[in-house]
Amino acid sequence: MVLEETLIIRGPIDVPEVTRAFREAGMPARITQTVALEGLVSAKGTIRDLKALLKEEVSRIEEGEDTGPGGVHDPFLDVVERIAEVLAEFMERYQPGDVIPMADIKEWMAPSAGAAPEEEPAEAVLPDVESSMLYRFMAITALDENGLIETGAEGAVVQGHMEPEDVVLTLPGGVVEDIEPEVLKEHGILTEMTVTAVPEYRLEFGPEAVLGADLDKVDELADDLEIDEDEYISFREGVSLKQVVTARTIEVLEERGTLAPAEVAEALGSSAVGGTEDGWEIVLDLTPEFVKGLLTDLRKIGLVRKKGAGFRSI
Repeated sequence: MVLEETLIIRGPIDVPEVTRAFREAGMPARITQTVALEGLVSAKGTIRDLKALLKEEVSRIEEGEDTGPGGVHDPFLDVVERIAEVLAEFMERYQPGDVIPMADIKEWMAPSAGAAPEEEPAEAVLPDVESSMLYRFMAITALDENGLIETGAEGAVVQGHMEPEDVVLTLPGGVVEDIEPEVLKEHGILTEMTVTAVPEYRLEFGPEAVLGADLDKVDELADDLEIDEDEYISFREGVSLKQVVTARTIEVLEERGTLAPAEVAEALGSSAVGGTEDGWEIVLDLTPEFVKGLLTDLRKIGLVRKKGAGFRSI
């Protein structure tokens, strides 16, 4: 059926809740579960090697481009340097053998934004606070991965210290995606892909659900269920366009009577949805094969009737 639409949700979900939510939004769905493989690329190296690599990349870009007086700014280099600072702060504050309660770890990872200056609104300091929390989270992760702390449900025990520059960091692969493999190897940076099996749920909507969807309500539903934005945008566009094409197809049949699929396709292509008074228009360039499938779906749900080789509106 050409009027069917599928929405893919990856990751664990509460199937009954999702089914109920879409049904209440006027879009009953059939849900099937499969498993998808996802590859997550990361870059690993000591802080010293990562800093050397990123500084070399900055120099290489500056040599090849007119960067102006400000030079090249590498945000990833900033991240690595900030994490090194946080690691040094942690190891100065806590000594080997110290037992750190979970409450203290949470307090250390989420420093207060403090009072904002009178001339600066409180919202202005939030990005800095969020960045600081991210650096501290990445630092705690690095401490754990390097065996410098042992974490448990009630807190952590400091196992040892090492020079922050020698700590191995695991960073998103995007940090090094534009750098040649040979250069990464020279700096001792390892790129690694972790392949994981992720549950994938396919929500299949029939023609009646697609054509009857209230997209404003479905938008709210997508936000509530935290559906992946890219997947939802593609799904929403498909539903919206099928609603537009169906509405115009029925208008053509009401205006011209019984038509064969090829004649409907020609009629759709000779006019547009919208116009100059609206400031926009949609041109429908559809094949007779697609239109035939569309008309067949509309007949099955009772919106058009077949008459000989043609179709007409109800």
